[in-house]
Amino acid sequence: AGKVCGYASKGGKIVILGDIVDRAWTNSVNAPRCQDLEIHLLGSASKYAGESLMGGDFFFGGMYFDQHGNLRTQDRPYRGTKMMGCASRGRMLFFNPKDTLNEHQYTHGKVEAISDADWGYWKQTVESTLETAGVALSRKDGKTTFVVDEAEHEIDSLTFNLVVPKGGQKGYESH
Repeated sequence: AGKVCGYASKGGKIVILGDIVDRAWTNSVNAPRCQDLEIHLLGSASKYAGESLMGGDFFFGGMYFDQHGNLRTQDRPYRGTKMMGCASRGRMLFFNPKDTLNEHQYTHGKVEAISDADWGYWKQTVESTLETAGVALSRKDGKTTFVVDEAEHEIDSLTFNLVVPKGGQKGYESH
């Protein structure tokens, strides 16, 4: 059966193996004297993620386990709207193999290319989240793959979108 649970670990990393609802990490701050805030989410969020975010790294898998224990993708890697509404800092990575993340969901953010220097960090984040969820990873010839929607997917930067704040917000739009 599917796994729905979460836990917090040392170093400011939180892993959730399901979905979260309303106002996820709305006002999170990445404290400069501490380790970076990391949120690893196998599932998705319903709305308002990082509305006034001030730092941290987030991974949204947009996946769930069906009633037979098979890993599936949700309709979108982020189900909500108003992502990063007035965020000043922070980064959100989305597993998006079907290109279903809609630009209207992140009107205050922008998709940024994942640099080769950053990809190692993000790849480890994705692998760690999947391993914590009990998803089998296959490693061969320098490639890492896993099965979702009964198809094998390589963990490479081409199937992910990195969204960062646009900046320059002069006010806050009402909900």
